[in-house]
Amino acid sequence: MSDLRTALLEELREIAALPVPAFDPDLADDFAATGRRLPYETQYFARRRHLAALALVGEAGALSSLLKDVCQERSWALPAHWEAESDPRTCVDLFACETAQTLAEILRLREDIEGAEQIEAEIRQRVLDPFFEADFPFWWEERHSNWTAVCAGAAGMAALALDYDTDVIRGRVLPALSGYIFSFGPDGGCVEGVDYWVYGFGYFTYFAEAWRDATGEDLLAGNEAIASFPARAQLYPNSFATFGDTGADTLLPAGLFSRLHDRLGVPLPAATRVQTFAEDACARWAPLTRTLDWGRPFETEVEPGRSLLADVGWFVERRQIGRRMWALAVKGGFNDEPHNHLDLGSFLIAVDGEQLLCDPGAGEYTAAYFGPERYEQVHPSAAWHSVPTVEGAGQQLGEDSRAELVGTVDGVDVYVDAYGDGALIRKLAWTGESISLEDYGPEITESFVSRIRPELEGTTAVWAGERGTLVLHGINPEDAVVDSVDALDHRGAPDRLWALRFGLRSGAESSGLRFELL
Repeated sequence: MSDLRTALLEELREIAALPVPAFDPDLADDFAATGRRLPYETQYFARRRHLAALALVGEAGALSSLLKDVCQERSWALPAHWEAESDPRTCVDLFACETAQTLAEILRLREDIEGAEQIEAEIRQRVLDPFFEADFPFWWEERHSNWTAVCAGAAGMAALALDYDTDVIRGRVLPALSGYIFSFGPDGGCVEGVDYWVYGFGYFTYFAEAWRDATGEDLLAGNEAIASFPARAQLYPNSFATFGDTGADTLLPAGLFSRLHDRLGVPLPAATRVQTFAEDACARWAPLTRTLDWGRPFETEVEPGRSLLADVGWFVERRQIGRRMWALAVKGGFNDEPHNHLDLGSFLIAVDGEQLLCDPGAGEYTAAYFGPERYEQVHPSAAWHSVPTVEGAGQQLGEDSRAELVGTVDGVDVYVDAYGDGALIRKLAWTGESISLEDYGPEITESFVSRIRPELEGTTAVWAGERGTLVLHGINPEDAVVDSVDALDHRGAPDRLWALRFGLRSGAESSGLRFELL
């Protein structure tokens, strides 16, 4: 713990010694003009990172000056979240609430800040008054997702830091958080994936502990299943199933996981190292400060294991083969989830955390990515997941398009009803040092997606990774094709995906495919 804290504080001192990042307020209009979020958001989060460093290890003068600049921003909300015909200054979104909490806790932490009264007034006027005095619920109070926990939890922590009456907080924050918790099924799985579990359940936990300090009430008790989700979705240390809008670089706040382990006795995920503050692209105050207070290093190894989360529709199994840890992860659920992809029945195969057959995870967030054109974007589309077409049709969008997972002795069966009149049954099973796949349905064209180009030879395809090799036996060489697409990942970096596609042989009852694990 002392080493973790020492390393974080040293990093913060290095950040605080740098010049204050440049901030161009006119970039706030770039989203409306181009649909791109990163130009404005990059500078926004760089400013928040510097603010956190100054608040924890910096001089009062520099901190006070930057706080003044933050209070002069047109909005604390991101431009992508501004609502038409509404004042951006009082837009209550994720990052407005996070900023309110950050500033409120800085005011409580530091007594040497100039203009503290004006800062508190900005917190109240921009976030707390619009939230606590509203006569109507915000959409995120009714449609439960990570937004519910982050907005309500961060606003609640800001109110606690400013000594609001706890009855006021109870009346608005606790109902929202209760709805968030009740949105989970009995298995505790998160339909939004591990990244958004860390975000949403993280802010629930941060608020719950602040509330327990203030009132003695324990909101965490009884949530062991939810708290166990990341460990059950783990492929390898630092590596998780990337279903939905999840990235390959999941943030693992050491404070959050340490506290959940201590309070609820849940298993910790494994990680070979503690992440730096720089690795949190959004430079969040709550995970940083709670890691400084509560954090300690993770376990560094993950054991073989199997998890079937039937309610959320996730299957993850790790098997040790020789000196390598292989993992199979399969996706069920429905095609109208928060951060939804058209991915019912898709699967990934990984070796020591390297995905040889991959789930693409999150693409760059743009206006189109969250607009009517979402499923024309690469990462959420069915075309770039390992799912087949059935009778030439791709998967359909909607809550009625569903996939049920049923565990078997050696794997999982997937019953997919997402193709209109067509239906698909997938059977995946471990067979020694291989994974078999049998697909049943009319006129199936297979697709297998990777960030590694497959090499074809006769009836086999080979994906040669850095940590292992996957060989697919049984492809149809008569019409097998390999194509690729270039896109941008969640951070705006180039992301090339490869797909092997082929139709099942005429008259074949099932695919009879076998993935050899080398």
